[in-house]
Amino acid sequence: MKFIKKISLLPWKWKLTLGLSFCIFLTYSIFSFFEFHTVSSWLLNQEETDVKQAMEQVVQQLSVQDKDFTDEELTDNVSLLEKLNNNNQLIRVLDEDGHAILSDMNGDFPIIEPNQMYNDEQFHYISIGDQNSLVYSKEVRAPTFNGRVEIIRSLESLDKVREHLQFAMTMFAVAALIISALIGYFISYLLLKPMNSMTKTMKKIKSSGFKERMPVYPQKDEISDLTIIFNEMMDVIEQSFQQQKQFIEDASHELRTPVSVLEGHLSMLNRWGKNNQDILNESLQASTEEVARLKKLIISLLDLSKLEQNRVDPDLTPERVKWILEHTIHDFMMLHQDFNFEMKLDSLHLYKVSEQHLQQITTILLDNAVKYSLHEKNIFLHTHETDHHFVLEISDHGIGIPKEDIDKVFDRFYRVDKARSREQGGTGLGLAIAKKIVGLYKGTIEINSKAGQGTKVIVRFNL
Repeated sequence: MKFIKKISLLPWKWKLTLGLSFCIFLTYSIFSFFEFHTVSSWLLNQEETDVKQAMEQVVQQLSVQDKDFTDEELTDNVSLLEKLNNNNQLIRVLDEDGHAILSDMNGDFPIIEPNQMYNDEQFHYISIGDQNSLVYSKEVRAPTFNGRVEIIRSLESLDKVREHLQFAMTMFAVAALIISALIGYFISYLLLKPMNSMTKTMKKIKSSGFKERMPVYPQKDEISDLTIIFNEMMDVIEQSFQQQKQFIEDASHELRTPVSVLEGHLSMLNRWGKNNQDILNESLQASTEEVARLKKLIISLLDLSKLEQNRVDPDLTPERVKWILEHTIHDFMMLHQDFNFEMKLDSLHLYKVSEQHLQQITTILLDNAVKYSLHEKNIFLHTHETDHHFVLEISDHGIGIPKEDIDKVFDRFYRVDKARSREQGGTGLGLAIAKKIVGLYKGTIEINSKAGQGTKVIVRFNL
């Protein structure tokens, strides 16, 4: 357990190196083990086959013997055994009493006595000293001779082949271990190179900001996908960070003005307004207006915060769509009696949007249309369907938006005419909130406008 714990604490480079080396070495060791035993078994079978062939030849020659063994015949049979015998092998013929009457030994190796031989006609493996031998005996029945033939074959050459084979496999195992370690180290280097690059990139990001990115590798694999996802994630984080930074700066700028106005009027009240009714009334009125502006700004900021939590509850029906739009137009007609509001509802099929969000979008767009319609005070609301989309359009004939500002009006706190917008009580968050709401439902919002001619805002929701 301690060894495994120590291994687990190693860097991944060494874990992969050791793991690959162990797997390759274990595979080679198992292959070598079976190969060694397969070759050894085959060589041993060859030895048994050679001994059995020699035995058959000797027994065949003795079985056709038609005379008793005389000295001359013994000499002839010894010559025959010499021809049939192989290297490192003993062949001897025993009579019924177990005495050797014929014998030929080709080589120098220790043997056992005739009375210690086996009589079961099976192969036996014996060890005499440090020598291994194969023993085989067979009974012979002939008209002129009854006895046994014994063959003892030295396995010294087989043992040497085994030793050489074992030594060669051991050397190959050591070489395989070294090569597998090098291969494992190289593979781990290739696999961890992107990780090391990512670590360096993260350190640079930590020290110098979000500008650094990982190099994308040309091969289309999991590591390449990881680098692409990492870079995309860093783009999103950088964009979010920049938006958060911009939001804090803009919010601080927007809050600073009303706070400064309040501070100035309170200071003036503290100095002279206690006994001066005119100064008191003026300061109280200005402070009330600034507090109202602050309240409106805080409410808008809270709306944005709630929207970022993606809490939506779609519950619309065509009847509710009609009621919300008519009710909102009616409210604006009551507040702005000098305006002419027209409405044409060609479609009411909007289901997957919250009532609150639809009313909020409509209110924001109508409020902007009223604020920036100074002379021709005609506002038109139109709903219809096109290309499987529910479309809400609100048009005015106001001051319009310059072409270079159209892409910026959805940014938080952005105003085309900052001085005029402040005078009208705008926070610069209305269109940002509207775009956020539309984005929650995967819809789109766009503006068509020309300076001095008016503006049309087009909102699309998927049906």
